[in-house]
Amino acid sequence: MDELTKDAVRQIEQIHSSWMEFEVAGQGHSLMALCADDIELWPPDARPLLGRTAVLAQMAHATTRIHRIEITDRRIRGSNEIAYLTASYKTTFSPAKDSTPRQALGSHLWILQKRAGTWVVTLVNWSLWGP
Repeated sequence: MDELTKDAVRQIEQIHSSWMEFEVAGQGHSLMALCADDIELWPPDARPLLGRTAVLAQMAHATTRIHRIEITDRRIRGSNEIAYLTASYKTTFSPAKDSTPRQALGSHLWILQKRAGTWVVTLVNWSLWGP
């Protein structure tokens, strides 16, 4: 199994950065373009969401406005077929019923696969560390 090339790492970093931008902008369909059809989202303390349809349906019901996502400690490892991205995050958000900004801290694990020559996100799992 070959190690990730520098070009692959740059591509994955760009996917990760674009995801954060789309999430802040509330652009769920653009975000889904970064994902495989069989994307899996594994949120903390909830059932996994399997497939684009389920993920988009969940996003459509979201009532939280995300103001900013700060990423630290991003690491990317893997081969030229599968990659693992880990990072810590600090998200500033406000619920729809209360515009007071709040913060969530945590970490996430992504699995990406190269399919038909393009990197796609196949699984996202995240944890919350608390306020």
